[in-house]
Amino acid sequence: MELEWFVLPVDDPGRRASAAELTGIARLAGKPLPEGSRISWEPGGQLELSGPPRNSLQSCIDAVAADLAVLRSRAQLSGMRLLGAGLDRRPPRFTVALPRYRALKDYYAQRGGVGDALLCNTASVQVNVDAGDGSDGWRGRSRRWLIANALGPVLMAVFANSPVLEVCGPRETSAVSGRQLLRFRADRFRSGPLPPGSDPRSVWTRYAFDAQVVSIRRPGPAHVLSSPYGAQELDDYAATWESAPAGLSLGHWLRGMGPRAVRAEDVFHHLKSLVPPVRACGHLELRMIDAQAADDWVVPVAVVAALMDDRTNSDALSSLIRAASLVPSRHDWINAARNGLADPELRTLARTLIPMALAGVRRLGVSPEVSDAVERFAENYTLRGRSPAQSRLPNRMAVA
Repeated sequence: MELEWFVLPVDDPGRRASAAELTGIARLAGKPLPEGSRISWEPGGQLELSGPPRNSLQSCIDAVAADLAVLRSRAQLSGMRLLGAGLDRRPPRFTVALPRYRALKDYYAQRGGVGDALLCNTASVQVNVDAGDGSDGWRGRSRRWLIANALGPVLMAVFANSPVLEVCGPRETSAVSGRQLLRFRADRFRSGPLPPGSDPRSVWTRYAFDAQVVSIRRPGPAHVLSSPYGAQELDDYAATWESAPAGLSLGHWLRGMGPRAVRAEDVFHHLKSLVPPVRACGHLELRMIDAQAADDWVVPVAVVAALMDDRTNSDALSSLIRAASLVPSRHDWINAARNGLADPELRTLARTLIPMALAGVRRLGVSPEVSDAVERFAENYTLRGRSPAQSRLPNRMAVA
């Protein structure tokens, strides 16, 4: 799993931590964590904790919980605290000056006015699961792809935690996942949902080929030996990035239309820039879930694992998805981000899935604390037809 957090100064939560303050935290955070989680930084100073892969749900949660406790302690020593929420209400500001992030900023600036907010003011819980094998069984690649994409909108609705008031001309309407609406509006071919299709490899390849290239990477000088943002960002920090020619897609570039021949690293960086709700990167990365308050990050991790990695649930979901023809369109994704569980169909599906997930969590052999957290979340939110966003009054923030 990958957990993103906003970093707030304890003495003044309304201001954004400066680059110097973040560098101070980075020095502390750069020390190895006991369970091996990695730390990286997003453009607006969001801190991302990437847990190590584990072969059981419980050991995965235990490892990240242990490292998160250490990280919270280190942040406190720096006069900071970590906030779990999908959307930051402060004006967006770039405080992590990696060249790759500056290239993204320039790219989004040419496509409307939401790029800065998307890059600097959003945070998520990203759950990573095996892509599956080539079999036709419950561990099969096609079935896991089907489940992840078909259930994406309802997972977004259940865990929506970034309420906003949308400004649409003279009207104002509420939305439960302002974070996800920003993603859909920034660049539909880079952060929008994938087109329907049963073969994940062909769907992902088409999506990647059609997406425009953000920038062309030039290797940096060999004498750059350190980065203020940590060793894992050193390569990006040393490199320089040039804007790609307008309209250059990866497919065009591979056909010889770019400024130079394509290298393997170019394809890698292009794929890394694609952030749809379900991303294929050797495994499946579910990115549609808003960051959760306090330790509620445990719940979406457990729910996703219980729905995808429990054979009983996998079989039941496969039948349900095919019987109900659950193939979400772009409209369905936007509806889930805007209305959440206020939508009757999403509410009914969520009330079906959560009991299945709770039973699956118990079959996966988790601790009582984990199953209790899922049950408590379900009782407080899902079974009442609410998400965390609907328990909070939306602040006046425009996302359109």
